[in-house]
Amino acid sequence: MRPRILAALAVTLTLLVSAALYGAYGYRPPEASGYRPDLLRTSHFIDTPLARFHYLRQGSGTPVVLLSPGASWVYGWRHQLPELARDHTVYVVDLPGQGFTSLKDRRFAWDLNGMTRAIGAFLDAMGIDRPALGGLSWSGGWALAYAQRYPDRVDSLLLLAPSGASTRDTWVYEIMKYPVIGEIWNNMYYADRSSSRAALERIHVHQEKVTEQDVDAFWAPGTFADNLESQYLLERGLDWRETIDAMPGTVTPALVVWGRQDTVNPVGQARVFDRLMPGAQVHELDGCGHALSTDCPQHVNRLFADFLAARATDKGNQRGRGPQRPELRAR
Repeated sequence: MRPRILAALAVTLTLLVSAALYGAYGYRPPEASGYRPDLLRTSHFIDTPLARFHYLRQGSGTPVVLLSPGASWVYGWRHQLPELARDHTVYVVDLPGQGFTSLKDRRFAWDLNGMTRAIGAFLDAMGIDRPALGGLSWSGGWALAYAQRYPDRVDSLLLLAPSGASTRDTWVYEIMKYPVIGEIWNNMYYADRSSSRAALERIHVHQEKVTEQDVDAFWAPGTFADNLESQYLLERGLDWRETIDAMPGTVTPALVVWGRQDTVNPVGQARVFDRLMPGAQVHELDGCGHALSTDCPQHVNRLFADFLAARATDKGNQRGRGPQRPELRAR
């Protein structure tokens, strides 16, 4: 009997391993390839050696560049684009792994080097000089890292619940750091529409604002093969120790906004920015979750407009006084 039991166990283990490997590397969730939202009718593309970037542009005036929120696309800034465009030239761009941008360079590194390189490639291609650079969640961390690396290329930062103040994520993201398990979780969870709905509702306090159109917009582009794969590759590649270590020397003026009911990046991370970054103005919003741009758009729009107006006044005063040495804000 013992040889038979051992043989049965060996067969069972082989089947389990084979199933796990198939779920991780053989199975590919179906893409929502027919998804063509109305927003594509007004969007643009620009080709670079690194990627074919998808973006929106609206308004005139000083430049504002908004990086699509973390695992989302330009749709995530739909409430901010028309408001900011009243006084600024606003660009909203999908970076590699997001929305409708398609990656060309297959040697692309899914880490801070790669994402900051992508930001620079877009700014260069569009001829954008010293914009206010904004992001939400992961993309807030990418914007922060870019400003830390290239402070002369960024006028100011608009950061909503940005990554960059903690080296660990919530478990639904942390699990993707483990080979095989991460791929299976990614394929089964992030490519599933009902799971996407649950995730979208979880990052909103005002869940009544989440429509079927919003669920499709959050879920469908995430099923595109490159976008889906980028989820676990970024989770494994992003190292926020770099941004934390550089915070004390980051003097780029920054607006940092956090929802007190954030279930992804807990609001305690806001205090890390407040404590370590001399150029940061930190605001905590009660009754708001992680998806600040859609959960509490009016608050965000007002804070953005006020911050950018104050920046314009400060720059006008500095021009009137002549060259000034930058001073750190007292804490």
